[in-house]
Amino acid sequence: MKLSGFILWMCASNNMFLSSALPSALSITKCEILEYTSMTCYWDTSDHANSSYRLHVKKLAVCQSEESLISEDGCETSGTQCSIQPIKSTFHCFCADVSNIAGSIRSPPFCFKGANQVKLLPLSITRVGPSAERPGCFQVDWKISYSITDYEKSHRRIQVEYTSPHQTRSRTIKKYSEDRLEVCDLYPGSRYTVKLRVQDSRASTHWSSWTSKDFMTVEKAPSAAPRLWRCIRPAEETRKRRLTLHWKPLLWPEANGVVLSYTASCRRDVDSSQWTCGTLDASKTSCDLTVSDDACTCSLTATNSAGTSPQSYINIPGHTEAELPPPESLSIVSLDETRLQLEWTTAPNQSESGFVVQWISILDNGTTCLYWQHLNETYRRFMITGLLPEIPYNVSVIGVYGVKAGIDTPVIAFTREGAPSVGPKLTVLQTGGRSIHLRWNPVPIAKLHGFIKFYSILYSINGIDKREQVNGAVDQISLSGLMEGTYNICVMAHTVAGGAAGPCQMVAVGENDITASECIPSA
Repeated sequence: MKLSGFILWMCASNNMFLSSALPSALSITKCEILEYTSMTCYWDTSDHANSSYRLHVKKLAVCQSEESLISEDGCETSGTQCSIQPIKSTFHCFCADVSNIAGSIRSPPFCFKGANQVKLLPLSITRVGPSAERPGCFQVDWKISYSITDYEKSHRRIQVEYTSPHQTRSRTIKKYSEDRLEVCDLYPGSRYTVKLRVQDSRASTHWSSWTSKDFMTVEKAPSAAPRLWRCIRPAEETRKRRLTLHWKPLLWPEANGVVLSYTASCRRDVDSSQWTCGTLDASKTSCDLTVSDDACTCSLTATNSAGTSPQSYINIPGHTEAELPPPESLSIVSLDETRLQLEWTTAPNQSESGFVVQWISILDNGTTCLYWQHLNETYRRFMITGLLPEIPYNVSVIGVYGVKAGIDTPVIAFTREGAPSVGPKLTVLQTGGRSIHLRWNPVPIAKLHGFIKFYSILYSINGIDKREQVNGAVDQISLSGLMEGTYNICVMAHTVAGGAAGPCQMVAVGENDITASECIPSA
């Protein structure tokens, strides 16, 4: 190897060695002064081999002037942040750097004015209560645990945030002369949390910790009437009917507090005779009355500690009154196992003020599980959710005309159909000759699980199987031209999801008569 090449090789080798031996860099990312308490600096490092560092902090009378040094301080840590204390004043400049314990790595100096990096101490809320000067507003008083000059106060700004489960408001006060503020535009009878924090405007990235306090605004009487609906059924007594009134709980913000009770009653239009449910606990959402079949008007109010809501009304038509029309058409489409999509149209000359969509499982004998929803007059579509598959529901859309309601024309609907769990019960009617007349009872609605598409009549003799099929609206059939012998006959009901056969009948067909006996169908 020539001398020049050897020298180049040695230089390259030395550079590689020196590069691998160079320490990783340290850099301070920020320093934060907690007012009159401590200073904490944070840093980044790629030198993971070292686990201990020392923070050096110099306090300077004149920024970046070593000659104006006032004092030095430091701390050691195995992490990537370290605090020194106490810091009695922020009216100075500071220069900080960090090194590993061995001193082989040292960050560049991080210099700053103390006032620009100060995080103020939290405020103390001393009182939250109604404002004496402004009705509907609340006054928040606070204090700090030490005195400050007017000059320092001029740089302070307060941020207030007040929240409830339904409302969040926030505003920042750039200057203040008193240790109080007012919060307005609050909802009555609502629980709020008010939070305060403070900032020195010269340290725009640092806010103090939040200080919070809960309070309750004063209740007012409910501002809206509860939503009211009804279900009308025949009664056992002559010229009477059973009436169930349903209502939606009055909620925030119209409740203006905690609803304590509801009062529901109905008054006959012709002579003001009255039927009442009395005062009901706030947990109730329905009540039952037996009223006459004359026209009557029912009303409902909600009450909290401050008063009573406006009344809601609904008219119950008399048995001789003309019925108001329902929507012109209603289509129901299953979206999945839990949802139905409803769409409807109305006649051009109809002027509904709204609609009520109601639905109930047919398996529920009462009306306590009636679900309903008021909609305004612009709606022509609604999605029902939370349903169960293979359960029949009565679904209807009812036109509302002021306080009067139209005809209820329910439609049976399923989200998903299933096969019947039992088949029809068969009755054999003796007709004589070589023919048999059959009739069967429908499958109970609770065991149907879908719409009957058709029935299969299955009969066999001497190992020969035969089948007849009729549509789902038929409940009887005649079989003719039969040969003598004993037939095994049963009827199977079919939905789109499958079928189920009812009990079979063994039918003996003779020359002049027919006898029948029930048997268990084969699996």
